[in-house]
Amino acid sequence: MQMVRDMPKKIAILGAGNGGLAAAAHLTLRGYEVRLHSRRPALIETLRAAGGIKLQGVVGEGRAAVKVLSSDLADVIPGADLVMMVMPAPTVTEYAEQLTALLEPGQPVFLNPGGTGGSLALAHAMRQHGWTGDLPLCEVSTLTYACRLTAADTVNISNLAPEIPFAAYPGKHGQSLCELVHEIYPSIRLRSNVLETGLANLNAIEHPPQILLNTGWIEHTSGDFFFYTEGTTPSVGRVIDAVDAERRELAAAFGFVTEPFPTMFYKAGYTTAAAAETGSAYESLQASEANSTFRAPATMDHRYVHEDVGFALVPWEGWAKVAGVAMPTVESLITIASTVSAQDYRRTGLSRERMGLAGVGRDELFDLLESGPSGGRAR
Repeated sequence: MQMVRDMPKKIAILGAGNGGLAAAAHLTLRGYEVRLHSRRPALIETLRAAGGIKLQGVVGEGRAAVKVLSSDLADVIPGADLVMMVMPAPTVTEYAEQLTALLEPGQPVFLNPGGTGGSLALAHAMRQHGWTGDLPLCEVSTLTYACRLTAADTVNISNLAPEIPFAAYPGKHGQSLCELVHEIYPSIRLRSNVLETGLANLNAIEHPPQILLNTGWIEHTSGDFFFYTEGTTPSVGRVIDAVDAERRELAAAFGFVTEPFPTMFYKAGYTTAAAAETGSAYESLQASEANSTFRAPATMDHRYVHEDVGFALVPWEGWAKVAGVAMPTVESLITIASTVSAQDYRRTGLSRERMGLAGVGRDELFDLLESGPSGGRAR
């Protein structure tokens, strides 16, 4: 089956939060036909009334008149050269049933970001809803933009990642999908599979230590401090370094060579070369101009806990059991987060079962990542 037909011209963007609006505005102003979907009809009406999305920041400024704005997926997916999902990890599988009904055979889906196991979770959920053929999915490890909404119709982009890991699921489509997405984001760098990109998730390394070790300050001030600088003290930085060390040990157990957090943070455009060379998460975050103005979450009911613990650290813990690697700091953060949030992230998060990896051992895992589930027939 031909996976990639032409270079992309029509791009469906699912999700209209910070990242979705950033992508829609940026790509519209670059000349792509963008179809933006939001599950909030009121937001669609706001954007229509405003004449589109106002873009500010490092990639330029302007009002992006997005071609299609709709709260109906049937208005944006048919005929799109690429379907880009820009949304929190816990919501990705909520689209599985509609995607199963609307996607055309061979129509590629790009998770921006895929985080940790996003493509695996989506593919498994779609198969549960009846998708039986090949499914060309791809992902980057971290969102291509650092961005924040400054008004309902205005987004500011403070960083466009200059280098970011990219992989496909199944991995056999990696080269063709990389060529497709590279037209849009030249910064992507092809990796062997989505296990490798999942182990390069910057948010999973930094956000859980930052938010959990600042619980009292967040609840006392409602987040009235600068999260990445003031919230990352030397001791918080040491916990980030410990998470990173465990992540790198897990990657090595699977045969991957992965760079330390400060180096990846620098290559993604978030810190200076000098700070990265120290090898310290604390120094790297203190030098992060792109993140310097971002304030802390107002409450602990936030994606830095729900997503970056339940849908990043939990799958790491599951993969570690397959590899026979101990991750004591990661395991402790999951337990603390579960207590703080009064929910069991090991139960509600992204387990091996929800990634379609139940009972899959180490020897089978790489075959699955490369070829996808066996026994599928063309849809």
